[in-house]
Amino acid sequence: MKNVRKGFCGLALFFLLIQSPVTTLAITEGTNSTSEEATSASLPTQTSTLPSVGETVTSQTSSSTEESDMTVSSSTEEETSSSSDQTEQQSSEELVEETNRFQLAYKVGTADWLYGEADELQIESEGDLKGLDIRILDTLSDSDESVLEFRGHYSQAGWSSEEFAGEEAFATTTNHENALEALELRLKENLQDEYTIYYQVYTPEFGWLGWAKNGESAGSTGFGYEIEKINIRILPVTDADLTNDVEAFKEQTLKAMAAQEAVSASVEYQAHVENIGWQNFVKDGATAGTTGLARQVEALSMKLNLQGVEGSIEYRSHIENLGWSAYSRDGTVSGTTGRNFQLEALQVRLVGEVAQQYDVYYRAHVQEVGWLGWAKNDGVAGTTGFNYRIEAYEVKLVKKGGGAPGNTNRPNIAFKQPNVKYSAHVEDHGWNLGTKSNGGIAGTTGQKKRIEAITVSIDNLPMSGGVEYRAHGENYGWQSYRSNGAVAGTTGQKLRIEAMDIRLTGEIAKHFDVYYRVHSENLGWLGWAKNGQHAGTSSLRYRVEAVQIVLFLKGHATVSQNGNSYVTHKVHSIKNISRYVRVLNNSGSAFSNEPAPYASKNTSVARFKGYMGRAIKEADTTSGRYYFLVAPGGNLGWVKASETENVQSQFWMYNTDGPFPSLNVANLNITVSVSQQRVRIRSGSRTLYTMLCSTGLGLWPNNLSTPYGNFRIQAERGDSFWYGGSGGAFYRSYHGHGVYLFHTVPIAFPGTTTVFNQIEGAKLGQRASHGCIRLSVPDARWFYYNIPYNTPVQIYY
Repeated sequence: MKNVRKGFCGLALFFLLIQSPVTTLAITEGTNSTSEEATSASLPTQTSTLPSVGETVTSQTSSSTEESDMTVSSSTEEETSSSSDQTEQQSSEELVEETNRFQLAYKVGTADWLYGEADELQIESEGDLKGLDIRILDTLSDSDESVLEFRGHYSQAGWSSEEFAGEEAFATTTNHENALEALELRLKENLQDEYTIYYQVYTPEFGWLGWAKNGESAGSTGFGYEIEKINIRILPVTDADLTNDVEAFKEQTLKAMAAQEAVSASVEYQAHVENIGWQNFVKDGATAGTTGLARQVEALSMKLNLQGVEGSIEYRSHIENLGWSAYSRDGTVSGTTGRNFQLEALQVRLVGEVAQQYDVYYRAHVQEVGWLGWAKNDGVAGTTGFNYRIEAYEVKLVKKGGGAPGNTNRPNIAFKQPNVKYSAHVEDHGWNLGTKSNGGIAGTTGQKKRIEAITVSIDNLPMSGGVEYRAHGENYGWQSYRSNGAVAGTTGQKLRIEAMDIRLTGEIAKHFDVYYRVHSENLGWLGWAKNGQHAGTSSLRYRVEAVQIVLFLKGHATVSQNGNSYVTHKVHSIKNISRYVRVLNNSGSAFSNEPAPYASKNTSVARFKGYMGRAIKEADTTSGRYYFLVAPGGNLGWVKASETENVQSQFWMYNTDGPFPSLNVANLNITVSVSQQRVRIRSGSRTLYTMLCSTGLGLWPNNLSTPYGNFRIQAERGDSFWYGGSGGAFYRSYHGHGVYLFHTVPIAFPGTTTVFNQIEGAKLGQRASHGCIRLSVPDARWFYYNIPYNTPVQIYY
């Protein structure tokens, strides 16, 4: 600093000399040394510790004047003052530059460099600081070498070295693979007399520690706490000290570490489960609740077992219909009992001293998902917004620095409503009608414009997945599936789309349903299809004119499939008929209320394959001819005519109600309805089998009538009978001990059981007998061999 002072004095003296020839002559002897000092002032120098420029000039001028015994004129003083002002302005500019002398920067791993301002740097990262690199450049130096020296203490490795190192310290494997727990920083030796480097660190356990400086330790050792943030400042040595009474460094000694070994903590917890109630406590990662039983956890409780450490455990639940509860603590209940409300998510945290030494991990087994990842220290475990029950959970304490009990990926899933977006390429419009979403109409209605192509995509997904779709079009039929915005159909070929399928893919398909419907030529809006079902028409050459698509969380759809989404035929006519047919064994028709091959099947009447029914309607459709069938027990529905055979000429030779039932039942009884011409085999009031029959020509108590009342099956029975030119086979008496019988339609001649009177057989189902009850041949044969003696019989109108 000595040379700098002399340089400024010489410059001031120069301005004095050029104002006065006398003065110039008087000081000639001193000009050589003064010029040398002035020249040295023009070189780069450290100026931050200079006294004010005005003071320097004044003192040096005064000294020179006294030594020369000279008197300065007033004009000379003015010139000197002006020169001093200029010098002070120049020096002030140098001081401003000096304030920002250092350039501080850092990066973590392969990230970009981040820069500080005004000789300050704040370091933090979204993750840990593994791979940290700090660089400090001296802007007054021509070198691009960092002026920082560093030493670090790393997890599982200790101090990186005994000595400080330059920037190469940040390239070590230790720095990239181990967590930084403590550090020491200092400037290179040539700067240490003029500047102080201050630094402080942050850990979640300690918060911000105090300021360290010039190679002192900052952070902690022996605890396993990693540094997450660092502040750095560089100040002149003349500035006030930043350090205070807050510790910059914490060290756990061997003695303290030995005492730490005596510390232990574990957690116990239990679950209140649907249909079970409170289970016993389990601990340390064991499962509370159930899996595979679809039972909801309705409440929970937790408590700690501590030795050598103090603290508590707090927890709260996200409850069906109620949302997040307040925190419970140390064995109190979170959730509800007796209200049938499921838990859907939970949070757990430690408080007090135990929180400084342990982490709490926990995970949930959730309906439709299974086990999610481990959450930690008050993170959310489970789901919110899906209405999915927690079925089981696990909790475990882990010492600070220890690894998680398992996978920590995705400990929770928060509901987001996916957006389905779609667009239609429309005749005369192309793609110009824009993109629609979430039920909007893509295409046109009332304009008779065909859709030629579509695209579909989904965003805002709460989980992985996508959408696939395909088109059925004019001249090309069903295409292969397209996905996630690709074009299905054709453009530029003027070919109509006639039908389409849409389905979800990936994990989203487990949790959401996609519904869609089309507006079809001549038919208008068809019903909603779902998850890959066909929507539209085929074989009719009808164009799709518009489409709507919506997504719903499973079980929460606000549209219903209450109409046909896919039409492959047209009904031309329906007429009434009366014809007995047998349903073939290989029939694949749908017994339903609609004469169509796509109609839903009625499984309750599928048993009529191979048996007889009466066709009462005939429908002529583009898919062929259909019969509407009825059986003695009720309507069967529509079946393709090609899947039946006509048995009108001998319908009495078939079962009239499908396969015969088992009679191993309680309260077996028989009823006969004269008005309906039906015999019902029953268990109590439940009908097992309904037979078509013929009762007496008259109505009781007239002649040739079947008697009303309560009777029982009697002992009289036989293969056949013949009386007065008529008879029957397989008879059983129910009244008059052989007078009133159940038997087949009339036989053709005495003694036969295989040849029957066709004229009388055709009367089955209407009053035709002399008082007995006639049955079809197989019905009567089964009745003869299977109905027990003394079975009650009730006959009524």
